[in-house]
Amino acid sequence: MSSIASWGLVRIDDRLIHGQVIAVWCRHRKFDRIVIVDDGVAADAFMQEILCLSAPPGLEVVVYPVEKGLEILLGQTSGRETTMVLMKTPLVAQKLFEGGLEYEHLNIGGIGSRPGRKNIFKNIAVSPEEIAILKALMDRGVEITLLTVPGEKSKSFAELADKL
Repeated sequence: MSSIASWGLVRIDDRLIHGQVIAVWCRHRKFDRIVIVDDGVAADAFMQEILCLSAPPGLEVVVYPVEKGLEILLGQTSGRETTMVLMKTPLVAQKLFEGGLEYEHLNIGGIGSRPGRKNIFKNIAVSPEEIAILKALMDRGVEITLLTVPGEKSKSFAELADKL
């Protein structure tokens, strides 16, 4: 990875901003900005307003579609260590990484269950395609941690990968 400062947190959580993100993560680490990268949310002004209102005063929340988010994040040279990059799916994490966004760590906090997904840890369920994406990211040097909030039990994706 490059010598550019690491991101404060790169996280997959299909709920995006919710109580755990605000109440725990934002107290555990100092964030000035949350960048949500999601095509659907970027096209939904009402959802964007809800997410922005969910953040405490002083915490900037911006939402971009994947391509624009990649462009903005690649251009961010300062404040990376106080920026949380938030997305809903492993596919977006893969698109960002393959697009040149370097990150060494990926946190998975929540991916809801639905048909075609199996639960692998707490409230994290993944499809076979998502497992393949996460394994590919891991093979490229990304350390993937399954952790809802700091202080709770976590699990390394590497511990599960061979069994999935």
